[in-house]
Amino acid sequence: MEEGVNTILAAVRERGLSGDYRDLGDIRTGRLDHLLIFNYTAKAQYARRWNPVERASRGLIVDSRTATVAARPWEKFFGLDEVDETRLVNLPAGPCEITDKADGSLGILYRRADGYAVATRGSFTGTQAIWATAHLRERYNLQDLPGDLTLLFEIVYPGNRIVLDYGERQELVLIGARTFDGDDYAYDQLQAIADQYGFPLVPRYAAASIADLLPLVEATTGVEGWVVRYPNELRVKVKCSDYVRLHRVIFGLTAEHIRDALLHDWTTFLALIPPTLRPGIAARAQAMTHEVEREEARLRTIFDTLTANIDLSSRKAFAMHVVSQYPAERPYLFALLDGKPIRELLLKNLDLATFDHDGAALVDTQE
Repeated sequence: MEEGVNTILAAVRERGLSGDYRDLGDIRTGRLDHLLIFNYTAKAQYARRWNPVERASRGLIVDSRTATVAARPWEKFFGLDEVDETRLVNLPAGPCEITDKADGSLGILYRRADGYAVATRGSFTGTQAIWATAHLRERYNLQDLPGDLTLLFEIVYPGNRIVLDYGERQELVLIGARTFDGDDYAYDQLQAIADQYGFPLVPRYAAASIADLLPLVEATTGVEGWVVRYPNELRVKVKCSDYVRLHRVIFGLTAEHIRDALLHDWTTFLALIPPTLRPGIAARAQAMTHEVEREEARLRTIFDTLTANIDLSSRKAFAMHVVSQYPAERPYLFALLDGKPIRELLLKNLDLATFDHDGAALVDTQE
């Protein structure tokens, strides 16, 4: 196994389900029952140092009870000329596989007590993961699927639009498969899985080399790009210039811009956005709103617990409990004590680094 995966497994063996793993790199973890999912953060994207743990933390799922792999997606891979290993002059000679790159979210098959499920790169329970799991269970029977195989999908449905508009398509498009040991299935093997279980398969492009794609980068529209896979399992992204331009238009709007619009005049702000781009912007705003609502519910639960056990006629007693038990929540709990709304305050204090579009908090893309 690669260095990054081995480091993560060793850490899980020592720290378990509730451990703190942030010292391993710019990563975050999610938990579901006994499972841990590892994902790199926006800071890793910006810093571009990419240590082995960060590269491995692209939706890697680990069973905390045994410190073993429970689902293994691809490691972080890069665009053409983005890093040394993907510079045109350094790419392997000889044949390669080229597939279309759909504009959706990465879906990672894993197993839990109630059956097969799909996670995204950073979440067991995000909107895309919930949709993908329901879609999988409704349409597919994965009987006889090898127990050490992770299937990888592009999650495509109207509510998950990133940049390109796929209309009413609702699909889990099979884009890859890996064993827990890291063996990466070639296209012919994916074709066999798609045929056996009925999954739509990512189209294979007829070009024989990455050089054949280069003239198409500027000329092709309505397509995100292509993924090139070499026999040594190196993957390289090649994106169309038109897609890159649209992506910058949409996501050049920072989380701060969107947050401020939600605080002041969202309707006027959204009216200024071109109609074709509004769904993506609205999805980012919805993610912020959802996080605020989730945090408000948590704070109200804490407040209700406190008020059920503390005599509110003594503001000092309430303050002592809050300061000792919930210092970070203090301004919100006192606002609730005074009967004031806290949603606007939560929105003002939202951690915007989590919501600037890197695929981590808003949309878990194949990136």
